[in-house]
Amino acid sequence: MNDTNSYKLHETTQPALARMRSHRTNYEVAVGDLTITVLPGVWSPAYDWSGAFMIEKFPDVREKDVLEIGSGSGLISVHAARSGAKQVTSVDVNPEAVKNTALNFSKHRIECGTAFLSNGFEEVHGAFDVIVFNAPYHGCKPADFLEYACADEDYRSLRGFFHGVTSHLRPNGIVMLGFSESGDLSLCRSLIQAHHFRVLRELSEWKQGYNCMIFELALV
Repeated sequence: MNDTNSYKLHETTQPALARMRSHRTNYEVAVGDLTITVLPGVWSPAYDWSGAFMIEKFPDVREKDVLEIGSGSGLISVHAARSGAKQVTSVDVNPEAVKNTALNFSKHRIECGTAFLSNGFEEVHGAFDVIVFNAPYHGCKPADFLEYACADEDYRSLRGFFHGVTSHLRPNGIVMLGFSESGDLSLCRSLIQAHHFRVLRELSEWKQGYNCMIFELALV
């Protein structure tokens, strides 16, 4: 899938988007031992199991500073805080997602969490021990803020992530990157290599008709 004109949403994505768009008020989603409030217009773990997969395979973040790019509902950021992170910084390009993450920090009495608006690293300062990005899997143009969670035109945010991540990663820090075989996996692998990362763990699972992957990365 190297021709950018051929990028399109996976067959399972449009039905998930339709279910997310059907919500007009806040609703609760249980993921493991967490109950997350989801706002309308925010990517939902009720209809996508990739967030649950990431927290199931989460690295040790005790006493570490964690940054999540694209926090969505805040599921992963809340999990990081509850897992003993020293500080959790959460950013998203979707204003409703920022509001949603902050809401779930408050709901779970997370005092070490901060959420703010940023397109990737644009408004992020400082360095972190763990940087998490459950990247949009598809390289087509998003129709609205909700689709920014699953669609990334020509993988611009993925490319931008790799361009900026090294300047925000502490020595011996790790990156936890979510991706999928339904996306341009060859591009993802080439970006990992081109930006001098080595793969510490590569995990892959198929469920509900689509694949989720996790790359745990460290600089060479």
